[in-house]
Amino acid sequence: MKDPLLGHQLANFRIDSLLGQGGMATVYYGQDIKLQRPVAIKVIDKKYRSDPAYIKRFINEARMMAKWRHENIIQIYYADEEQGFSYYVMEYVDGQDLSTVMELYANEAELMPIEDVLRIGNCIASALDYAHRQGVVHRDIKPSNILISKDQRVLLGDFGMALEVSGGSMGSIFGTPHYISPEQAKRSADAVPQSDLYSLGVILFEILTGAVPFNDPSPASIALQHISQLPPAPRSINPLLSASVEAVLLKALEKDPKNRYQSGAKLMNALNDALKSKDAKLPLPPLPVGVPTVRRSGPPIEQMTRREAPQKQMRRTVHESIAPLPATVHASNQPRKKSRWLGIFLLLLLLGLGGWYYAKNGLPSAPAVITATFTSAPPSPTEPAPPTQTEIPASATATQMIVPTNTLASLSTTTSIPATTNTTAPVLEGTPTSLIPVPTIRYPDGSRYTFYWNETSFHMKNQVGEPRSFSAFAFERLDANGNPTDRFTGHRWENAGFVYIAQGVCVSIKIYGDEDPPYIDPPDCQGAYASIVQPRKEQDRALFFWNPKNDGSTQFRVLFAGEEAGRCEINSWTCEVYIP
Repeated sequence: MKDPLLGHQLANFRIDSLLGQGGMATVYYGQDIKLQRPVAIKVIDKKYRSDPAYIKRFINEARMMAKWRHENIIQIYYADEEQGFSYYVMEYVDGQDLSTVMELYANEAELMPIEDVLRIGNCIASALDYAHRQGVVHRDIKPSNILISKDQRVLLGDFGMALEVSGGSMGSIFGTPHYISPEQAKRSADAVPQSDLYSLGVILFEILTGAVPFNDPSPASIALQHISQLPPAPRSINPLLSASVEAVLLKALEKDPKNRYQSGAKLMNALNDALKSKDAKLPLPPLPVGVPTVRRSGPPIEQMTRREAPQKQMRRTVHESIAPLPATVHASNQPRKKSRWLGIFLLLLLLGLGGWYYAKNGLPSAPAVITATFTSAPPSPTEPAPPTQTEIPASATATQMIVPTNTLASLSTTTSIPATTNTTAPVLEGTPTSLIPVPTIRYPDGSRYTFYWNETSFHMKNQVGEPRSFSAFAFERLDANGNPTDRFTGHRWENAGFVYIAQGVCVSIKIYGDEDPPYIDPPDCQGAYASIVQPRKEQDRALFFWNPKNDGSTQFRVLFAGEEAGRCEINSWTCEVYIP
């Protein structure tokens, strides 16, 4: 179906084509018919058009930023509400975003030249310092929001999630998981100027090493890693970096904002000194298997921006190789055919070797089993008492078992314990005595559901699994004694034609009438919801099971078909549960 806005005119601006679409707005390419110049037009998404408070903030923020003048911030020309559309108009940048440029380097197993790294970093740091002096935190610093024009200007854009420090503002709590700061991953209102500098630190880490510090298929897991895990040492990925550069990157990624650089200028001054210093690199241990071979440095960014944009890929991790592609690979079907026959040959070879090994040695013996003892609080009256022991394969390592305890609820009935605020980890024979958190999954083979929330909204997504009936779900806050209190039943999500939540689909609850803090719109949901309910704040308080209260409650539980499937920590702001 044709977009009704194409060919339409808002004020002096004609809408010609679609540039991109996100969860909150759609961006078009257009023309200022009076000044005869190209523009980009950002139009608020239709699901927000019925929210007067949201529209007011959308326009006010655009008007506020239209007063800004900085060479590295995209200029906003105009903002208004017209013909039922809320929109603002900004300068059109003819070029590529940094994400595309970084993919071009990665596809050639190259890293960006140091001069370009410093130029881009200095430009974005200067733009952030300017925004922070205006009292605004961007909250979504990522490569795709950094544009590089054909004349090599570096511009920061998309302040659609900006947080005005003085009074709060609209936007999502989450930002983008790979680049989000720990405090913003916990709570939107905790975002500070140093949150943007943390995100810039992640970008610099990725440019200089070829990998993001944290990665996972689940956005919630990435956010939790930012909160609870230390980043890998940059020199363990790129041994060509000096110890001083590594120290700068790790300081930029400190968990506590007070321990980071307090301005973009200080961060980039430190990085500039470290990259240009002649300090001798400390001797490093041999690289682990699978760590990428890094070449320094690739072609200048001016050459890369002239190349065709690559197909988007998942961000590289420290375990993914970026070795150069064979010189014989071309853009044709012939290499694919060769790869297919090579794959078949390798498969047959492996099968032959496996048969020879079996004939010689027989079947492998069963793995050894180590018994681990758990300590937990007494079970709730509605659940059977859990066994005191479970079995863990001896092959399990400490690294494999580090899983945040607040993301999952309780083990299966054969190896189950009730979720508690302080789950005691098993002590395994032959391992260090420090405690290792273990996952608590009641239905490990069930469908994975992810929950996101802040004070004013709650979202649920069916990540993997068959469609489930809305009415089978229920959520209950647990008071300080573990007794259920506030309750929300899933049948409220049912509407005409929608009684099931399908795989990949989100539903949400938004407290009607709240303006501060804002609703969240998790990127994981991509702005697509099967159902949204909006109970009123004053009349329906008993439905808001996820809201913090002063009654000592710290958890809510998720029920499916009347049975508890998992528990979530209210202050974690995100959680995963498996549904049978």
